[in-house]
Amino acid sequence: MPKASAPPLPAAETAAPPIDRRLLLLQVAALVVVTGASLAAIPFADQIRAYPGPAYLALFVLSIQSGALFMLPGFGWAAIAASAVAFDNVWGPVLVGTTGQVLGEMVSYLLGVTGSPWIQRQERYQQLHGWIRRWGLLVIFAIAAIPNPLFDLAGAVAGAARLGWWRFYIASWAGRALKNLIFAAAGLQSADFIRQFF
Repeated sequence: MPKASAPPLPAAETAAPPIDRRLLLLQVAALVVVTGASLAAIPFADQIRAYPGPAYLALFVLSIQSGALFMLPGFGWAAIAASAVAFDNVWGPVLVGTTGQVLGEMVSYLLGVTGSPWIQRQERYQQLHGWIRRWGLLVIFAIAAIPNPLFDLAGAVAGAARLGWWRFYIASWAGRALKNLIFAAAGLQSADFIRQFF
C-alpha cells in the first residue's frame, strides 16, 4: 500500500517573510545621514589633514557603531570612502575603519557565545550554521568581503559555533579590509567628481 504523502505546508508557512519596512527605512535614513555628513566634511579636507587625530577618532567610533548595529549596513562604508577622499589616502581610513567595524561586530559574536534566542529566530540561522561548521573561516571571510546584511548574523552564528574569537576577528578583519579598500579606492577615484559640488 503506497505511503500517504505529507500534507503540504500552509501558504503562510512557506511564503517568504515580509520585509520590515521600518528597518528598511532606518537603513536608508542612516545611510543618507552619514553619507551626507561625510560628504559635507570633504570641503574641509585641508583642515582634516592638518589635524588628523580627531577625524580618525570620529571615523573609529562611527565604525564601531556601524559594526555593532544589527542589519544596518552602508554607513560604515560611506564614512570610509569619504575619509579616503578627505585624506587623499586609502590606507589610513581602511585600517582605522576596518578595525572599528570588527570591534563593533564582536557584539553579535558575543550574542552567539551567550546563546541569545535572537539568533535562532533568524531566518538563515540554520543555513549559516551549516556553512560555518563546514567551511569555518572561509565563510566568515567571504561574507565579510561582500556587501550584505548577513554579516551580523554570521558573527552571531560563529559565536554559537564556538569558532574562536581571535579566528573570527582575523577572518572578518581580512574580509572587511578587502571590501573597505574597494570602497575607499572608489571614493578616491571619484574625488574630483565629488569636489565639483563643493
